[in-house]
Amino acid sequence: MKTLTGSLAAATAVFALSTAMTVARGGEKRLEPLVPVVIPADNPMSAEKIELGKTLYFDPRLAGDSSISCSKCHDPKKGWSNGVQMSDAYPGTKHWRHVPTVLNAAYLKQLFWDGRAGTLEEQCVGPIEAPIEMNQNFAHLVEKLSGIPYYQKSFKKVFNSDVTMENLAKAISAFERTIVSKPGPLDRYLKGDKNALTASQKRGMTIFTGKANCIACHHGPLLTDHDLHTTGTPEIGPLKTETDRIATRHFFAKVNKYPNPRTVDADYGREIITKSRSDRGKFKTPSLRELRWTAPYMHNGAFETLEDVIEFYMKGGEKHPNKDPEMKPFELNDQEFDDLLNFLDTLSSEKPLLVKKPELPKKADGTF
Repeated sequence: MKTLTGSLAAATAVFALSTAMTVARGGEKRLEPLVPVVIPADNPMSAEKIELGKTLYFDPRLAGDSSISCSKCHDPKKGWSNGVQMSDAYPGTKHWRHVPTVLNAAYLKQLFWDGRAGTLEEQCVGPIEAPIEMNQNFAHLVEKLSGIPYYQKSFKKVFNSDVTMENLAKAISAFERTIVSKPGPLDRYLKGDKNALTASQKRGMTIFTGKANCIACHHGPLLTDHDLHTTGTPEIGPLKTETDRIATRHFFAKVNKYPNPRTVDADYGREIITKSRSDRGKFKTPSLRELRWTAPYMHNGAFETLEDVIEFYMKGGEKHPNKDPEMKPFELNDQEFDDLLNFLDTLSSEKPLLVKKPELPKKADGTF
């Protein structure tokens, strides 16, 4: 429920102080327009490399049973996620986290919800090998793709090499660096077009940067601080009751050498990676770009709608011994609630960012 408190007039007055260089408590944190993706020096872009990466992204033969492509979990038609609470999983297993979108992943400094990868190249091979995701053996995959003429020729042309996992990762990453937002209403506003936002959206921006303090963690061009925080997101029912998901949690803890993995009774987030109790419950701050297309929200898909998300933050999150000090309750009246929601809508493209699925190459014998 929204609490009837505060003043719309006061919010409007505060807006006069809001500019592209917005100051939040605790230091200067700005809303900034989108900038070009930085291309790593060791993986320059080319049209041929992007096309190769796109083909690999949509090819289910990257999975152990040839049934799961990158695009199955990161579907362009579903916001480059999968549109449901939990990630898809390899047949016979169940995942334990929500699928992060590929949209704008090119900008991120930490990937996976627990931040365990630092680059797209490092991230993209993890799910290929993971038993609960694509369950593929790297050596076998190299041999499989080497038997497909298109991949033989393309790797030679793009990398001057045979098929390798290193270059496979570079190709997919090059394609993913093209999956980025186009400048939208907020970007135009921040560049000086004061008519790019409606009056309601401008008031919502004031709330975002002011009393709601969203900007504490969501700032910069991507609206993320590229850090990890404990917000007190509730543990969802399936992770408490479904045996296969609990088994996945224990397995993940075990392969990451967490002590006594079967004692892990919830998703500890970053702590599973660092083994530091101070990291319990920490998950990366997601970008707020393209929210319209990427529901449900949070690391476990706990919230179906943005209204749910706003109400969660209004409460200051749920109890957690390690909760971030920035998680403080605040109150919005109905108008302010709607204004904040309308501002968040300016962060998404008017249409989904789609690509045409490529025709997948055949093996030397003419079969798929």
